[in-house]
Amino acid sequence: MKVIRFVTLSAFILFGLLGITNAADNASDGQQVMKELDDFQKALSGWMKNLDTLASQFNNFQKSVGDSLTPLKEFEKAFKVNDEKLNSIISRLEGIEKTTTVADVKGLLDSFGKTLDVIKKLLSDLTKRVEDQEIKTAVLEKRYQEAQRPLEPIKKAIEDLNKLVTDKLGEQEKRVATVEDSIKNRVASLDAKMKSFDGQSKIVSELEMRLKKMEKGSMVVSGTVTAEAASAKQTTAPVGTETVQVVEGTATAEAVKERVVTPEEEGYKEVGDGFYIRNITLSLFGSSSQIKGEIKNFSERDRSIASFVVKVYNVSEMLLFTQDFSIKTFKAGEVRTFNEIISGYTPLEIARYEIITKRRY
Repeated sequence: MKVIRFVTLSAFILFGLLGITNAADNASDGQQVMKELDDFQKALSGWMKNLDTLASQFNNFQKSVGDSLTPLKEFEKAFKVNDEKLNSIISRLEGIEKTTTVADVKGLLDSFGKTLDVIKKLLSDLTKRVEDQEIKTAVLEKRYQEAQRPLEPIKKAIEDLNKLVTDKLGEQEKRVATVEDSIKNRVASLDAKMKSFDGQSKIVSELEMRLKKMEKGSMVVSGTVTAEAASAKQTTAPVGTETVQVVEGTATAEAVKERVVTPEEEGYKEVGDGFYIRNITLSLFGSSSQIKGEIKNFSERDRSIASFVVKVYNVSEMLLFTQDFSIKTFKAGEVRTFNEIISGYTPLEIARYEIITKRRY
């Protein structure tokens, strides 16, 4: 359509130009030429509008034709499907007409009747077998009941024996529960006694420690007096000391001992060979553990090298790890810190640890 419009427009323009040229040659008045040119433009515009209207009408007609053809195409598809089905039915009927005759149908019916007779016979045999089985079952039930009659006294005796055994077991369970309660009470009493014994053992240990300190020379004797002077006058101990009476035969000596704080009172714990530890901490260090704390030399001797060993155990008391470490130039009374890594074991895997002295130099 656009091509037709372009060709038409070109023709009109050409004719118009030719007309204008001829008019200019033949006419002497310019106004007549301008008038004719305006008329030509108006005519050309009218032609263009008519062409647009004609193209729109043609498009509408083409669309309506397409819409009207759509049902026809669907009808054609349905017709083709029905045609195929009809051809299939015709071919099947032709096959039946060729292969099926009255004799064949009769033969099929006879064969079907024979099959029904066989099925009836099988059903009859099966019914007879079921009846025979029912008779056998009834006989077996009757024999079973007859066989159960002599067993009834035995069953009753077994039930009585079962009841007796159950009663005996109940009494035995009650006795066992009583014995368990008694054992629990005794265990509780024994635990209380053990706790009391542990307390007494701790007191005895503290007394032994103080006695060791006294034996090492921590007691200072202020002087020696006779028994009569001791009975007449008692020496007053200075502030911060306590008086100790020493009896040897008939002689009594009064000694003044300075008050010495024990390592246990300072929070230390003995690890052997005169060394004590405190403020021990076990913390996580990556995928391992870190143990650190303080060590004090209470041995009253300077050590050039003091060696120690760290041992860690799991909940099953199995030794997991052993680590040696040493401290150089460890003077008497000095407090030193240590920091060791327990490689490969986290604090969650460690149930307990030990720190002990290894050897002295």
